[in-house]
Amino acid sequence: MPVDKFIKSRKIKYMNRLYQKLPFFMELVFNGLFILLYSLNQTKQMSFSLISQETFMQVLKIMSFGAPIFVLVSIISFYKRSHSLDDFFRKYIFSLIVFVPMLMTVGDIQFAFWLSAVHLFSSLLSLYDSQSVQQSDFIGQAINPIEKIKLAPAQIVILSFSAIIVIGTVLLSLPISAAEGKSISLIDAFFTATSATCVTGLSTLSLADNFSFIGQLIVLILLQIGGLGYMTLHSSMMILLGKSFKIKNKILMQDLLDISSVSDLISMIINIIRYTLIIELCGAVVLSIAFSFEGYEIGESIYYGFFHSISAFCNAGFSLFNNSLEGFATNPFISITISTLIILGGLGFIVLKELELVFMRKKKFVNLSVHSKVVISTSFVITALVGLYIFFTEYLHAFTGYSLFDQFQLAFFQSVTTRTAGFNTISLNALYPHTLYLICLIMFIGASPGSTGGGIKTTTFAILFQSVKATLRGKDKVEFFDRLVPNHIVVRAIAIIVISLILVSFFILLMMRIEPEHDFLALFFEVVSAFATVGLSLGITPYLTGVGKVVIILLMFVGRIGPLTLALAVGKTKSQDAQVEYPTGRLLIG
Repeated sequence: MPVDKFIKSRKIKYMNRLYQKLPFFMELVFNGLFILLYSLNQTKQMSFSLISQETFMQVLKIMSFGAPIFVLVSIISFYKRSHSLDDFFRKYIFSLIVFVPMLMTVGDIQFAFWLSAVHLFSSLLSLYDSQSVQQSDFIGQAINPIEKIKLAPAQIVILSFSAIIVIGTVLLSLPISAAEGKSISLIDAFFTATSATCVTGLSTLSLADNFSFIGQLIVLILLQIGGLGYMTLHSSMMILLGKSFKIKNKILMQDLLDISSVSDLISMIINIIRYTLIIELCGAVVLSIAFSFEGYEIGESIYYGFFHSISAFCNAGFSLFNNSLEGFATNPFISITISTLIILGGLGFIVLKELELVFMRKKKFVNLSVHSKVVISTSFVITALVGLYIFFTEYLHAFTGYSLFDQFQLAFFQSVTTRTAGFNTISLNALYPHTLYLICLIMFIGASPGSTGGGIKTTTFAILFQSVKATLRGKDKVEFFDRLVPNHIVVRAIAIIVISLILVSFFILLMMRIEPEHDFLALFFEVVSAFATVGLSLGITPYLTGVGKVVIILLMFVGRIGPLTLALAVGKTKSQDAQVEYPTGRLLIG
């Protein structure tokens, strides 16, 4: 009968689906348990009242031998469900990349833990492959109302960052994230998660003293996600895992990255993956060697190298040392490497792509786009002028006792990190007040569009400068390198600057009311640093009241997503079909 055939086909389809997911569930149970037990042991959360520590370590050793077996079962399952060998390599190459080192280091508990965790995470992502999993009618009906909610790209950016901050807050609030004998309050976890996701670097607690290895790792993951952006990172993982894009995601990413064609979008996302991995890896290698020469053990050196490389490239400013990088002020390998990572992270991926073409001699420097020329020239001029100012004003003050080379090195590093990174190699309280005020101005400008940094952006400042210059010369057009800037871009730049100035002024006034025990310069510096997601501070962050911390949290969030993005998300209205154009009116100004 037709009904019996239908029921039988449904059963077969259900069994096939269960068979396909069985390897994943096996990996989830076995390797998930292994990851959990190892994490509990590393954070001293494991009780040995029922089992001795020696027996427990033997169990972990046995499980480390079993971990690659379950990964292999998953790989075989992936191969069987693939249409061809080429399809298998395209979709599941990541599993092979993880399995090979697991096989080479079989029996090593630590390597098995890291590689098992990475592969389990990728397996979880593979569940969302729309080509292999079809939703039931019940699930589809439940999801349809959600999909009908049309969100603007600006609103999606805000929701994605908010979700990441909430998840990070929950994870950092867990006992497993705190160092032995320490506890992390909800407000401090919220502050740290926001600062990491917004790649700011301000912190109410010491990463080295108050957070466990797991807690520090969570912070590192949050700042990597925050630096690249959730949607960019999500799209990167989909490409890396061989997944297909939904049309809605393609349109969203084209809007966020300001790219017109889908082919250019895929190319840009691949370049983001490539640049991030290569630059952070190279920086980590150099820093690991540099830290080893400073007397740290090889394991510590590698960990410090990778952490600070990622933090520097993401312009986050988080450090595992309580005094940031002051202990390495005269180490050129560390300071120059960190400075280079900050600069590369602050230029933006579009500029990095064009610089790669110049480096490969496929393009001449004079043929760079107007955007790249403005970014590079503005960044160079700001860095050079600020560096020279800091050098000459602090030559006989904060830099006393250092050699001439070290003084140049200190001035250069501080001029680079001031724009949006948040590291420091000298105590900021030792600088003159007028130097600190200049630093505030440079922090407000920030990095470049499409980068991992914050601020109003270098191009926005450049447009304002050229606009003033054109006005003084009696011109009504803004020009860059013999190219005109469209009027709507000029208006947008001015809007960003005005909104930013209003926000910073309001929050300074608010902080002065909430934190009367702190002086004006310290509060002014803190507010600008939070808004520009820089992370530099005059030392008042840990001593803020609960309300003061919430205000800084809100300011970091606004600074990361951008004031204009927030305004567009809140004030989003339906576009009118018929555009009304009114007669021109004249106003007296100035």
